[in-house]
Amino acid sequence: MRLPKISIIIPYYNAPLMLGRQLQEARQYPGAYEVVIVDDCGSPPAATIVSANDRVKVYRIQEDIPWNREGARNLGAVVAVAEWILHVDIDHVLPVRCAERLLEHKLRSSRWYRFPRWRVGRADDTRKKDDIPDDQEYGQIKPHIDSYLCRKELYWRAGGYNEDYSGCLGGGGPFLKILTREGGTPLLLPPDIYLEVYTRSQFKDASVADLSRDKEEFKRRRGKIGVYTKAHNPLRFKWQRVM
Repeated sequence: MRLPKISIIIPYYNAPLMLGRQLQEARQYPGAYEVVIVDDCGSPPAATIVSANDRVKVYRIQEDIPWNREGARNLGAVVAVAEWILHVDIDHVLPVRCAERLLEHKLRSSRWYRFPRWRVGRADDTRKKDDIPDDQEYGQIKPHIDSYLCRKELYWRAGGYNEDYSGCLGGGGPFLKILTREGGTPLLLPPDIYLEVYTRSQFKDASVADLSRDKEEFKRRRGKIGVYTKAHNPLRFKWQRVM
């Protein structure tokens, strides 16, 4: 059996509506894709939303660590079987037509890639920084730091996300600096390969509102850890495959 070319890794936490939107597209992806959902101890559990007929794999972290995207993304990268891994936030959706186009695009194995993005829905408090009017329903916005495509080998050469940052917002930045050091400045994919970014005007759980977005704890940890310190000892929690 041929392995998939691209594994899409989708962290899930308390966002059943957005997960349902992701599954709408995932059901139609070509067979060259693997979809990995990492349930970061969310409620309701992702396994209660995913159908047995969905072509996805679901893994669940068994400890509720706030802002554990570092651990969730590392788990996804550990279990992914494809050569390329595509990390997306739960509110970033790769449309089927873009997934098909991505398979046709000639990727450079030594580099990594970011995506053009289009906002779907009026701005909420997490999207006020977009350079389009807040009441505009649809418009292009800048690429996102945490939604990108890279080879699995490059991801681990950069050390993966540092789980010393788990529990606070902002820990993705140091890893992506190391990824840039290892793989160069990310290349931007062409405009017909984009991600749709949803706001709470479309899905009320498009961004989780009940987690603190205070970055002071991240700044304190970064001062102790160092910006270019590679991660060690990934997956510091119990987890299991549930689907």
